[in-house]
Amino acid sequence: MTPLLANAPVTWGVWGPHSLPPGRTPRDILAAVASAGYTGVELGALGFFGRDAAATVAALQEFGLASAGAYVALRPLAGREAMEEDLAGLRAICAVLASFPQTGPVILAGSGAEGIVRHVKRGTRHPELDLTDEQWIAFIAGMAEAARIAAGYGIPVSFHPHTGTHVEQPHEVDRFLSGCDIPLTLDTGHAAAGGDDPLDLLRRWGDRVNHVHLKDVAMAPVEKASAEGIPFGMADASVALGEGDLDLDGFMRALEARDYRGWIVVEQDRRPDGGHDHADVDEEQRRNLEWVKARAGWMS
Repeated sequence: MTPLLANAPVTWGVWGPHSLPPGRTPRDILAAVASAGYTGVELGALGFFGRDAAATVAALQEFGLASAGAYVALRPLAGREAMEEDLAGLRAICAVLASFPQTGPVILAGSGAEGIVRHVKRGTRHPELDLTDEQWIAFIAGMAEAARIAAGYGIPVSFHPHTGTHVEQPHEVDRFLSGCDIPLTLDTGHAAAGGDDPLDLLRRWGDRVNHVHLKDVAMAPVEKASAEGIPFGMADASVALGEGDLDLDGFMRALEARDYRGWIVVEQDRRPDGGHDHADVDEEQRRNLEWVKARAGWMS
């Protein structure tokens, strides 16, 4: 069985369809992912790898890469008009994913909230940022509606707890998952930055995990942002696998113990204006994959 090991455009600082430096193209990202030895890639922003579904499928097939899924942010608490706009985007992405012979999930998440972005890993501080019972009902209902839409396209669905959103803290993740049956994308970096322990999150909800984002993070920028109330982004803390503060060796052993067989997507977030050298990123992602393969023998 071919291991489902992927990377994602955000590793190269791609946050939207037009966030590459001069002279660098989406095909270059695909070439770097394939050359490093990954078997798949997440699609990034709608239209990044191709102007339509057929072009996107052809682009990945040219490099022998499978679709590892795509991320979609939604605003279920921003009113029906905003949610309908987001669901239209969801349908467009689902149509692209459904064009592949097989695909990873459409990955649902909440959109960022300004106050929460400034209070990462807040714990019990700032209870005014917590959702009310009524808001929880509306949030879960909105995500369930999105999950039903994805199911209608015949593609898998997953939910991604994410820093800067209403599902970030451990108690928020537990509240959300307890209120629905949507599977979980376990992102080690966002879990840790949100105040959770990725290993404990896997222990609590491992039966729901159908997608993994494997990140390593330096916790000092997280702690600084938390203490000073300044905006935090994952690009502030992402480092190469094995160079951060997370117990990723233990996490990989725990995945093996569960015989996890879904996608493992390596992500090392960067900002579009981060000043990074793409050739250096290409080589670093080769090393990241070597790190994973040395610990993922059960997937072969």
